[in-house]
Amino acid sequence: MLSAEEVKAALRELFGNTGLQQGIRAVLPADLALYIAKAVETVETIADFQEKIILPFLQFVQRQSIDELTVSGLEQLDPAAGYLFISNHRDIVLDSAFLNKTLFEHGFETSQIAIGDNLMKHRNAELLFRLNKSFVVKRTGAPIALYRYSVALSQYIFRQVSEEKHSVWIAQREGRAKDGDDRTQQGVLKMLSLSANGPLTEHMRSLKLVPVSISYEYDPCDLLKTLEYLQKQANPDYQKTFEEDVRHMLQGIQGFKGKVHFHFGHPLLEQLNTLDAQPTPKQQLDLLAGLIDQSIHRHYALQAVNYLAYDWLLDKQEAEGRFSEKAIETATEYLATRLAALPPAQLEDGRAYLLRMYANPLINQLAAQ
Repeated sequence: MLSAEEVKAALRELFGNTGLQQGIRAVLPADLALYIAKAVETVETIADFQEKIILPFLQFVQRQSIDELTVSGLEQLDPAAGYLFISNHRDIVLDSAFLNKTLFEHGFETSQIAIGDNLMKHRNAELLFRLNKSFVVKRTGAPIALYRYSVALSQYIFRQVSEEKHSVWIAQREGRAKDGDDRTQQGVLKMLSLSANGPLTEHMRSLKLVPVSISYEYDPCDLLKTLEYLQKQANPDYQKTFEEDVRHMLQGIQGFKGKVHFHFGHPLLEQLNTLDAQPTPKQQLDLLAGLIDQSIHRHYALQAVNYLAYDWLLDKQEAEGRFSEKAIETATEYLATRLAALPPAQLEDGRAYLLRMYANPLINQLAAQ
């Protein structure tokens, strides 16, 4: 966490950057850009920055690109406690940003945010993330150095949640689930276990794991993700650049999302007793991943587009009768427009990938039931 002096220094550097100022004026309406320019002068702490700068920005994004933002499950959590929120991951920036907006608006302290080091390659991005209570998850380096860093990171998260009573958000996997198939990577849970001084069950219980389902009706980056998949099919060595990450970030922020829902599950406490029956640590972590996945899958807020993609992909008829004719018509037009933008030479693969992106949450929910 940044001190008051570090916050002031970061703000001077960030908002003294001509490129950032031009970007703000280009993206935001004049009155909001002017408000932010003045509000920056009054920011003393990270809490100030989130309330005076980030919150108005997210409210603007919500008005411009979201039909409805809803939340459920917070009533079962204690605003005075710290939790480890572990969620599915669809949008580079907005998953954690809107989670914190939701927490703030319901009387909770905002969470600290785990961010991959691939997003810290540009100084402005680094400053913005750090001012928004983010810390780095290193993904590159020598194996021994990465292991030592993972131990330190695990110890940091444990202290924040169990001792300092601060909440932390981390994605269930490295990178986004670009095909809509939300699965917890064992590597994430293995990292969290590295600070355990006793049985894994007790350690995970002390972290107060809360699975969070984040549901976007429409993914603004669905076409970009599909094209990236097709590029990797054509060239297995293809690696997305930081500039492409920025493009995904901007598209995710600006693009239409329809209905967005956050569901906060029950903290995983009693359910963790089942871990003790597993004979190996790996099997314990596999079972824990399954518990997290089951909660996320069951509480995903499905829309007409999910059922329609499922029908088109598997030749079913599940959407009809579940949604209004208008909702099905809107979803049909949306998917048809996206499919029409795919490269003709890769239409079959692209169509299957894009439809799976929307069908997988339904497939997973059916399996979880």
